[in-house]
Amino acid sequence: MPDCCHVNRSMIGYDHALDILLGEARPLPFVNLSPADAVGKVLARFLAAPISVPSFDNSAMDGFAFSAENVAGATAESPIVLRVAGASIAGDSAELSHLHPGTAVKIMTGAPLPEGADTVLPVEAASWNHEELTFTAPYPAFQHVRRVGQDIEAGKPLLAAGTRLTSAHIPLLSAVGLGRVPVYQAPSAFWISTGQEITDDFDTPLLPGHIYNATRHYGERHLPELGMEIKGAMTVRDTPQDFAAALEKALDQGPDIILSTGGISAGQYDFVRPVLEDMGADIIFHKARIKPAKPVLFAVLPDGRYFFGLPGNPISTALALRVFVYPFVRALTGDTPEAPRKARLAADCKGPADKTAFLMGTVSVDDDGMVSATPDTCQQSFQTRPFAASNAWLILPEGTDCLPAGTLVDWLPIRPGVL
Repeated sequence: MPDCCHVNRSMIGYDHALDILLGEARPLPFVNLSPADAVGKVLARFLAAPISVPSFDNSAMDGFAFSAENVAGATAESPIVLRVAGASIAGDSAELSHLHPGTAVKIMTGAPLPEGADTVLPVEAASWNHEELTFTAPYPAFQHVRRVGQDIEAGKPLLAAGTRLTSAHIPLLSAVGLGRVPVYQAPSAFWISTGQEITDDFDTPLLPGHIYNATRHYGERHLPELGMEIKGAMTVRDTPQDFAAALEKALDQGPDIILSTGGISAGQYDFVRPVLEDMGADIIFHKARIKPAKPVLFAVLPDGRYFFGLPGNPISTALALRVFVYPFVRALTGDTPEAPRKARLAADCKGPADKTAFLMGTVSVDDDGMVSATPDTCQQSFQTRPFAASNAWLILPEGTDCLPAGTLVDWLPIRPGVL
């Protein structure tokens, strides 16, 4: 590290803070949900297939079912004729009698093969007069037949614990008849915005010295994208009394996590930590060597619920949600840590050497499949324009003051799972 770079050891590094945070996470109880309702949630235990799919041999085509052995000797000179007798219809639960030698059965797609049949001739390939099939060559066995267990075998592994379910899993789970699956429940959250200068009334002109609330509505919409269910939100004045009352109201709603914005720096009116300490909360960490969002606070409340104090500037709020709250939610819901992503810088990049820097930027893939990252020229924590134009956080590790174009860097999509 350059001699000019002084690291403030009163704050913990990003990796250390994240390790401490994840160490506090205890997976939430699991619930049994329908596959459709379980989409987006993490499977809580291993699933084995309760049945085979298909559970019976059936036809993949409309046509005729018969035994290939019956036409094995067919030639142009000595054709073999099979009499068409009966039909197998999809969904017909009536037992099929044994297929008699020298006969074939009409069969629909999905219908069970009669006992003794092992192959299907598609209707469009048949030469028949509605009563007979004529073969001038052998026909192979197991053509257009879906065999028992060809897709899924009963008792075999179906899905591993820790799988995050998507809509693509619904056909699989439905096919084996699993109407309920065990998944970790999504943590619930309550949002508190603090600041007597902020207003949520966007239909009224601002009073002198006031600003519109740029984070509350973002939090309310973004928390579900991070895997949480929002129980409520409020905006309160930034006094210890107002904040303490807001905390009590939030706790009454029963959330797993309470998040607040503002009031966590070191100024005269930064009241969040004292209020938490007065109520007996355990402050796990307060302030990390990152930029932006340095003042971030994480605590465990006396009843075991979790609290995140987020900086009030909108970009600091957004970053703290992405790099602290989201990894914590993944741990609560049994998910694994995010896999690292890499991209090459398209331009020189500067950051504070004494902190881990997260820069707003754009990641794209060129025609040759190369992933490149371009930092925005504006990086102040109050600037919402570059955030709206960005799709990624570019990560400059602590101890780095300048990275030249072409350097490989880690990055995170601003919206998890998107990009």
